[in-house]
Amino acid sequence: MSWYFIETERFQEEQVKEALLNSQFDAFVPKKEMYFKKGYLTMLTLRFLFPGTVLIHDPASPPQFAKKLNAWLDQKQPGSEGIHREADAYFSLASDEKETFEQLLNEKKILQFSTGIIRNKELHVLKGPLQGHEKEIQKIKRHQRLATLPIKLCGQTIPLILGLEVIEKNG
Repeated sequence: MSWYFIETERFQEEQVKEALLNSQFDAFVPKKEMYFKKGYLTMLTLRFLFPGTVLIHDPASPPQFAKKLNAWLDQKQPGSEGIHREADAYFSLASDEKETFEQLLNEKKILQFSTGIIRNKELHVLKGPLQGHEKEIQKIKRHQRLATLPIKLCGQTIPLILGLEVIEKNG
């Protein structure tokens, strides 16, 4: 089963996802937990992992999937106007890239906040999806509770900014 990236208009991701779900496509919008601070108020919120993108699970090959989705787009279904149409193929994840994302995302397709400690200048993630990825993390912004994890996506390496709280630092 492949994961296909469908580009959408920004802020229409949820509407497009609902339209696709109503048309028998297995669509989802991956999200990440992040802290949001305004004044003295700090709260955990959900943000889009890939803004302007909806993902679809589908067993079809890329050319077959493109024909299937484009045929649906030709029907001018409500909600489909926010989708950017591709002629031949939509981006899909390779099997190793898909495995990485399946390990990072929970069953609700949310990349949860991670918690860790720094001992002798080494990060140890105690809980969360970043466990096991400590050596891959390039940058940590402790006061903003952020970590940068480079990840392979459609053949390219992109930096993902994820939530990580370092609760203790020794050495």
